[in-house]
Amino acid sequence: MDMNQMDYITIFIWLYNIGAAFITLFLIIQILLMSRKVESNVIRARLFLNTDLLNETWKYISIAGASFAINAVAGFAKFNIDIQTYYLWEITEVIFFAAFVAMIYQWYQFIGGLIVRTDNKSK
Repeated sequence: MDMNQMDYITIFIWLYNIGAAFITLFLIIQILLMSRKVESNVIRARLFLNTDLLNETWKYISIAGASFAINAVAGFAKFNIDIQTYYLWEITEVIFFAAFVAMIYQWYQFIGGLIVRTDNKSK
């Protein structure tokens, strides 16, 4: 699609997806670096005690999975059946990235909280 033919909604969604992808990469790299500073037994113990984190993670994964499935059906309808999807394909991408980034940010906060607690105990 030519840039002159794209509408504002499509441009916004492209820019949103690019921004969400960079945020996702940044948070994942930060989680990996931070998790090296915390013992795996501490992560397991805190995770076992924090059932809210697991419930929220499951909620975000479910939302992302459902939006991915709707995206696949809408993409099939848009490109193979030639049905007007009214931005459903693009909107499901936004929902997927929003849920995925929210889940990763939640884990970022969880691991970051473990580092703060571990550092305070060592002093």
